[in-house]
Amino acid sequence: MFQDIQLLEKALTHTTQLLGNVTPDQYAWPTPCDDFDVRALANHLVAGNPYYVTLAQGGAPDFSLFAQDHIGERQAGEVYGEGAKEVLGAWQFEGALARQMPLPGGVPGPRLADLHLLEAVLHGWDLATATGQHRGGDADAVEAVFRTWYGNYPDEIRPQTGMFGPSKVAAQDAPALDRLAAYFGRTV
Repeated sequence: MFQDIQLLEKALTHTTQLLGNVTPDQYAWPTPCDDFDVRALANHLVAGNPYYVTLAQGGAPDFSLFAQDHIGERQAGEVYGEGAKEVLGAWQFEGALARQMPLPGGVPGPRLADLHLLEAVLHGWDLATATGQHRGGDADAVEAVFRTWYGNYPDEIRPQTGMFGPSKVAAQDAPALDRLAAYFGRTV
């Protein structure tokens, strides 16, 4: 389980750096996520940290966090970095890394820590793409996410969970993170 924390820390650190490079003049720029411009995506990422703190501690999902402005006038990378420290601490509680996301019908879904890692890596790609930053991600975190998710979340079950759009085609020789992004509905 220690490796899980290390991978998540690498992904959160990388996403903190990406957010640290975002400037307010980029906030209105579109992103590969249809529902988000750069500011909305940054705020979604920032809100994800307290969301996962609650889940890691065994609490119920609080989707209202995603409707709040967590950035205000502060720099998004700074706010995200503070939340990253808190959520990494929460994931270290006994049993936190084993918690699973319930799916419709009561079926246990993926581990919440795997979902958090996916979100940090994939939304980091979204942010990097939108703002013209290098979108390769942390190599170890990308490899772990690719191994866990790629090909294992078919289009047929996505409408049931409300997560991710239908997969799109990416070149087989494309970098792993680009292929993963296409798999989760992004245009590469």
